[in-house]
Amino acid sequence: MKIAVVAPPWIPVPPPKYGGIEIVVWNLVEGLRELGEEVIFFGHKDSKVSCPFYPYTKSPIHFGMDSPADEKSFVRELALKYAFSRAGYEKVDIIHDHTMFKSTVSTPVVHTIYSTATEGALMQCLELLKGEREYLVAISNRQKELYTTLNQNIKFADFVHPSINVKAIKWSDKKEDFFLCIGRASWEKGFDTIIRIAARAKIGLIMAVKTIEEEEEEYMRKEIEPLIAKHPKDLLFQLHHEIPRESLLDLLRRAKCTLTGDKWEQPFGIVMLESMACGTPVIAFRKGSAPEIIKDRETGFVVNTEDEMLEAIKKIDSIKPENCRKYVEENFSRKRMAKKYLDLYKDIISRK
Repeated sequence: MKIAVVAPPWIPVPPPKYGGIEIVVWNLVEGLRELGEEVIFFGHKDSKVSCPFYPYTKSPIHFGMDSPADEKSFVRELALKYAFSRAGYEKVDIIHDHTMFKSTVSTPVVHTIYSTATEGALMQCLELLKGEREYLVAISNRQKELYTTLNQNIKFADFVHPSINVKAIKWSDKKEDFFLCIGRASWEKGFDTIIRIAARAKIGLIMAVKTIEEEEEEYMRKEIEPLIAKHPKDLLFQLHHEIPRESLLDLLRRAKCTLTGDKWEQPFGIVMLESMACGTPVIAFRKGSAPEIIKDRETGFVVNTEDEMLEAIKKIDSIKPENCRKYVEENFSRKRMAKKYLDLYKDIISRK
């Protein structure tokens, strides 16, 4: 089978720093290759994949997440039109799109949906489904439920949990006395909640935060940094703005636990997988995909309130690092994800 994989144009695959979608796309490409499938890839010019690769541009001109909105929109349109046209020219059997781009090709297209169920995303999905051979895939059962609850005309071909290359991630059962919080700077990530809980629990907290875009910088400056400054100086608060992936994985290996304070229905949390793969348990609120990712009381805790999170912090030493690692190996390997997508491709291609 010949498969075209289309990635967003802003960040290389795999990502050098932040990039949840790009981690998933890279692991899918490499997972399909390991299964012996023929893959061609479209993405950022600095991407590193083991298959034939068509970059959106070869020039040194910069465009990325920090580019102006009108420029991003223009570049995205041109890049993805090129990708879909070239995929058709290459006579692929199926196109796997990770950008929610509406195509005009006759080749069947699988669109993995990464966004939460908002009215805007709902309209995009309905537009995609107008095509005769366009298929939607959710990244968690919860995400699928939320979309279909909003509009019964939204039909998903399936849901496939994103996965990671567990074998490439080192893990450790030697933990240091700090808790970790990771994510992009925005209200829905609940950094304010985690800071408040850390202060009540009197624990060391390290925060690794993406602040590339202007609104992220503004949120950190106005909401988070003043909140950190209010707390007693004898509490350990470290704030790292976006850091390289290897440094991030090093923090995950050394942390006693990863805390997430999501205030939204997060469709999926790659950080939770990476944390558990590093042997580090996760405590998260019962929202979005968290109950599908964490095995409650075995690889972390799924809680309902701030008080419950405080109690879970006290019990964190009861979670064994080796159990976290084993759980991810058995349930979230990239081979497992690639096989599930491959079965879906075959089913779609077989339809008239």
